[in-house]
Amino acid sequence: MKRVQFQPDDLQNALAEISDQEVDNLMYGAVELDAEGTILRYNLAETELTGRKAEDVIGKNFFNDVAPCTRSDEFSGRFFEGVKSGDFNAVFEYLFDHEMEPTKVKIIMFKAIDRQSYWLLIKRKLVDSPKAG
Repeated sequence: MKRVQFQPDDLQNALAEISDQEVDNLMYGAVELDAEGTILRYNLAETELTGRKAEDVIGKNFFNDVAPCTRSDEFSGRFFEGVKSGDFNAVFEYLFDHEMEPTKVKIIMFKAIDRQSYWLLIKRKLVDSPKAG
């Protein structure tokens, strides 16, 4: 089994030719999209984060049908600009809140090295607990 860390360094190579089972075994959300934002793969960790099953979202548009909260310059704007320019690598924080408990996440976006597809890797951010006064 391939072990793929949630780090921007060399993710393109680490996820090249990864099997569906290995994608499901990742400990963070992984969504593979085509250039229009259609979901090609959606892993188990993302299902656990959002409550949406892969079979219900594969083939749908991520930005319009599955996560409309990402239709913003910061998220979908960055995605489509990266597809257009070919400069497709980004790391940023975001708040998912469509039909789910609002959840802060860290996003890593990059183009697949061996295919005409794009990865969104998604990891929950730990919320700081309030300090006692």
